[in-house]
Amino acid sequence: MGGMPKGLKDTAAHIERLETAFFKIGAAFSNHKEATPILELITRESLHCLRANRSTIFFMDPQNENLKAKYTHAVSPLHRQVGIVEERQIAQKALKEKKPFLLEGPEDFSDFFKYEERENKITSLMSIPLFCKGKGIGVLSVVLINERYRFDEKSLRSLSTFANFSSAALEMAGLFEEVQKWNSCRISYEQYLDKILNQLQGLSEREQQRINTHIVMVQAEGKVDEAEFLASKTNHTVPWIKGAIIPKGELGADRRKDERIEVTVHVEFDEEYWGITKDLSKGGAFVLTSDPMDLEDEFAIKLYVPDGQDPIAVSGKVIWTNKYGKENKNLRRGMGVRFLGLQGNEQARIEGFIKEYKAKNPVIKSKSQRLSP
Repeated sequence: MGGMPKGLKDTAAHIERLETAFFKIGAAFSNHKEATPILELITRESLHCLRANRSTIFFMDPQNENLKAKYTHAVSPLHRQVGIVEERQIAQKALKEKKPFLLEGPEDFSDFFKYEERENKITSLMSIPLFCKGKGIGVLSVVLINERYRFDEKSLRSLSTFANFSSAALEMAGLFEEVQKWNSCRISYEQYLDKILNQLQGLSEREQQRINTHIVMVQAEGKVDEAEFLASKTNHTVPWIKGAIIPKGELGADRRKDERIEVTVHVEFDEEYWGITKDLSKGGAFVLTSDPMDLEDEFAIKLYVPDGQDPIAVSGKVIWTNKYGKENKNLRRGMGVRFLGLQGNEQARIEGFIKEYKAKNPVIKSKSQRLSP
């Protein structure tokens, strides 16, 4: 560049400084996931590229909304505090108005403060706000102190690039922090899940069956309130939902002999397990459970008819079971139970409940019935 005019030499040197600075900053993005080393580098390189005397990154203090200098580089220790109060004042205004400020010379400072004659003073200044997630959080500022040359629009464009790098570093650090946070949550969740699985493995077969049955009930009845269901064990006010789907053919050829309804009623059997009836008549019911009993098994059953009275205790016999068959939406895991030794008053309760339920929930006629004269 020996024979190059001075203006071109200065331009070429400036471009070379910028290329070197951008290469260093790009490498810092690759090597660091935290913002601090990148912002420190940006502060130092903006000072060097713009031939400034001091370069500073201010951040907003969330407690009092005032700016505080976070990263500062100066050519000389004597320049670190020169005009810092005035510089912070202009940076505060740039952040508030969300726009850059270029004060080329002393004549531009009169809108902000009285420019006094001092031995050491700021002669040119640029301030550009920094954003993260669309919110202004800081300012990148550079100053000239006791210099004859000034910053110009070209200088402002160069500083804007450094400000963009700063905002990108803050965004990247925020994203990495979110990733770490969710990764920590995932690890905690997996540890918690492993702990639960280990505890479940230590449960007895009966306790595991109670949990499995409860899961089946929750899956079948998403509208049943959990608190009401737990309370039903003690106060017998069992929640139930109309309109449940009846598995087709589960009670064999005689399933239409007795008047029956599609209704959900909770039952307790074998002293421990809880299930749900999905098809109730005075002679029996279909019990939805994850562990049906074998065909011909007889057992004690409590039927929690939702009429405000004590549960009906009766013997039951399995006349149909889907213990090992394939389960689908029309054939749920469960068993058909016939009531044995049902007392007259208990049978009357069931019949009364069925009639009352049918009166309140009339069956909608089929399409063929609606079309017939």
